[in-house]
Amino acid sequence: MNSLSRIVRGKLYQELIVRLQSTTTTSASDIQIPNRIERGPTDILKALESTISRDYTAPHYKFHDDPFLIPQSKVHNRSYALAKESGRRTAMWVRQEHCDLFQHKVADPEIKAFVPLPIYTEESKVTEETLLYEISNGNIANCITIYDLLKGEMTIPTKQALLELLCFYNNSERIDEWLETRWYKLDQKRKKNTWISYSQIDVLFEFLKEQEPKIAAAAYTAMICGLAKHFSPERAWHLYDESQGKNIPLSADGYNAMISLVSMLRQEQDFKSKSLVTDIYKAMITNGITPNIHTFNAALNVVTTLKTNQVVLNFTRKILADITKFKLKPSLTTYYYLLRILSRFGDASYNSFIQILTCLKNETITIQNEKDLNFFVVAMEMASQQFCDRQAGEMVNELLLTGENYKFINNNIREHIYYRMYLELILATEEFETFFKLYSKLVPHVTIPEPAVMNAILEALKLHPAQTATQYIPKLWSHMIVFGHLNREELLENILHLMSVHCKPVSDSPLNAQFAEMALTIWDHVQTQNSKRLQHVLVSNTVIGDIILLLLRGNNFTKTIEIISLLVRSPYFIKNGQIITTEHINEIFELCLAQAYVPAIFTLLEYVTFHSLEGAGEMAGKIYKTLSLTPNQENILASLVGNEVLQLQISDEN
Repeated sequence: MNSLSRIVRGKLYQELIVRLQSTTTTSASDIQIPNRIERGPTDILKALESTISRDYTAPHYKFHDDPFLIPQSKVHNRSYALAKESGRRTAMWVRQEHCDLFQHKVADPEIKAFVPLPIYTEESKVTEETLLYEISNGNIANCITIYDLLKGEMTIPTKQALLELLCFYNNSERIDEWLETRWYKLDQKRKKNTWISYSQIDVLFEFLKEQEPKIAAAAYTAMICGLAKHFSPERAWHLYDESQGKNIPLSADGYNAMISLVSMLRQEQDFKSKSLVTDIYKAMITNGITPNIHTFNAALNVVTTLKTNQVVLNFTRKILADITKFKLKPSLTTYYYLLRILSRFGDASYNSFIQILTCLKNETITIQNEKDLNFFVVAMEMASQQFCDRQAGEMVNELLLTGENYKFINNNIREHIYYRMYLELILATEEFETFFKLYSKLVPHVTIPEPAVMNAILEALKLHPAQTATQYIPKLWSHMIVFGHLNREELLENILHLMSVHCKPVSDSPLNAQFAEMALTIWDHVQTQNSKRLQHVLVSNTVIGDIILLLLRGNNFTKTIEIISLLVRSPYFIKNGQIITTEHINEIFELCLAQAYVPAIFTLLEYVTFHSLEGAGEMAGKIYKTLSLTPNQENILASLVGNEVLQLQISDEN
C-alpha cells in the first residue's frame, strides 16, 4: 500500500511540474486580469435566488410552509404576520422596561440598536454632546429632558438642530414602524391642524429668529415646514408673511412647503390659487433661491385641485417648461401628478400616458417623496378603468417588476388595489384561458381576490360554453371556500347558476354528484351560521331553489326533504319572505316524479299548498296518474290538496 501511494504521489508531482513549466513559457501579454467588480453585501443571495424558480403554490416567505400554518385569507395573512412580529415587539418592550437586567455586552463592537435607551433624570450629568447624540438618534423625550437640564446653555447650531427635530415630529415621540405593522397599516386620511404648540419650540424659535439673517431664515424654514406637515396653514402663512416683511429669504424647502399649503385653501376661483403659487415662485427667484423638482411637484399638486380644464392645461405646460428650463429630472411624484391631470381628459390622454411609461422604462427610479408610492396604483387604474388597454397595463406591470421598483407598492392596501385592477383588466381583454393562467400565478401567492373580482370572474364564465366553464368551476369553488366568500350571496347565486343552469350535466354525468356536494356545502354553511347567531341568516329564493335542484340531480333525496320541510316550518327563512320560483318548483317536481320518490313529492306538494301556490291540483293529478300509490299515500295526497280537487283532477284526465 505504501509503495502504491508513493507511485501516485510521484505522478501528481510530475503533472504539477509540467503545468508550472507551461505557465513559465507563456508570455506575460497573454495573461489578462479582469477588472474588479464591486459586490454588495446581498449580491451572493441575489445570485442564488436567480437560480430558483418561483413556487406559485407556496405561501409568502414570511409564513411557515406548513399546511396548518399557511394563511388562507386576507384576515389570516394580516393576523399571522402581525402575530409573528408581535413577539419581536414584546421582546423590545421587555428589554426597555427592564433595562437593568440587560447590562451584559454580547457584541463587540456594540450594536446600539440592541442596547436599551438611556434614561435621564434631574441627577443625570449631561452635556451638549449628549444632546447632539440623542438628536441624531431621534429620541424626542430624551432630547426634551436634556434641553431642560441644560437650561438652554448650548450653541446656536445645536438649538437649530433641536428645533428642526421638534418641528418635524411636533414634540411627539418618534414611532419606529415595524415592517409588517407598516405593511398592514391603513392609510390615514388627512387630519386638520394636528400641530401642538409646546414651550420648548416657542422658546427656541423666538431666540433663533432674532439672530443673524441666515440663522433666522433656517428657523423660519423649520417652523413653516413643521406647520405645513401638521396641517396648520394659518400660522404658516403668518410666519411666511412675517419673514418676507423682514426680507428674510427661506430655503427652497420653506417655499415648497408654502406652495403645498395652497391646495388646502380651497379657493373658489382658479386664478387665486394660480396667483398664490406664482407669487411664491417669484419670491424664490427674487431672493436667489433656485427651485428644485419638489417645488414644481408642489405646484402640480395645486394644479390637480383646479376646476377649469383649460387653466389646468396652460398651468401644467408652464410648469413643465420650467422643469426643462432648470434642467431638473422629474421624480415619480411628478409623473403621479401628471397622471392625475391626464385622467381628467379621458381617451385623449392615452398617447401622453404611454409616453410617460416609455420615459420611465429605462430609468432607475428612487424614492424621493411619499407621493411616489401612489404612482403605480394610479397608473394601473388608468390602464384598467380609463383605457381598458392590455398593452398599457402590461407596460405598467413590467415597469413595477423592473429592478427594485416593487418597493413602491409599500403596503397591503396598495398591493390589493393594484392587483384587483390588473386582474380585472386581463379578464376584460383576454381569453379566459390566458386570464386563468395569470390568475393561478397570482392567487393566492401574491394576492387574494376580493368578492367583487370573484364575482366578475363568475360572470365572465357565463359567457363561455358549458364545457369551458366546467373545468374552472372546481378551482374557483375551492377558492371561495378558502377565502371565506360563502357569506356573499351574489357569489353563491352565480356559482349555483353556473352549476344548475349554464353547465347543467346530463342525468348520468358524474358531475351531478360533485355539484350536489358543493350545494350541500353551501347549505351546511348557512345552517352553521344560523346556529351561531341569534338572528337567522336569510338567503334568496334563487339560492335555495338551485341547492335543491343540485341535490336532487345528485340523488340526495334525504337532504332535499329536510330543506323543503324547513321551508314549510320556517316560511321566513328565505329573504324578503319570497318563495321558490315556479320554474324551480316545476323542475324539482319533475325530477322527483321521474325518480318516483313519493316522500319528496309530498313534501314539495305540502310547500306548494302551504303558500297557496297555483298548480297544486295539476301536480296531484299527475302524481295519481303516473305513480302507483298505496291507499295510505292516496289519503295523504287527498289531505294535501283536498279530496274534491283530487277527484276533479282524476275525472278531468279520464
